[in-house]
Amino acid sequence: MTVQTANSSLGLRAILWTARVMATLIILFCMTMIIAYAVDPFEGTPEGFEVALLALFPVGMCIGYLLAWKWPLTGGIVSITCIVMFLIALGEADMIATLALISIPGLLFIAYGVLTRSDVTSAAIE
Repeated sequence: MTVQTANSSLGLRAILWTARVMATLIILFCMTMIIAYAVDPFEGTPEGFEVALLALFPVGMCIGYLLAWKWPLTGGIVSITCIVMFLIALGEADMIATLALISIPGLLFIAYGVLTRSDVTSAAIE
């Protein structure tokens, strides 16, 4: 293993583990919010459009982050797709900054997946 390969591998592992730690913290935060919403006696049962929104965010996003532990590229794409679809369906620009921060792990998972895929492809060509 050359020094350049070792540095590249270390950088890729840093990207992966940064994404994993951030995604885990976001999932834990979302789960506390879901539990708090579920046990609140003053909240009604979500219906129709609310169910669709909840399926995209936080549920779809969390499923994407969980998938990314095993399949980073797939999980990153699922999570980012759910976040973007949630923003489009919601139609409110005031949540863009918050959701941009929450989408960082998904972007990191995608970056890791693309970079490792290109490493595998270039190694196969050589």
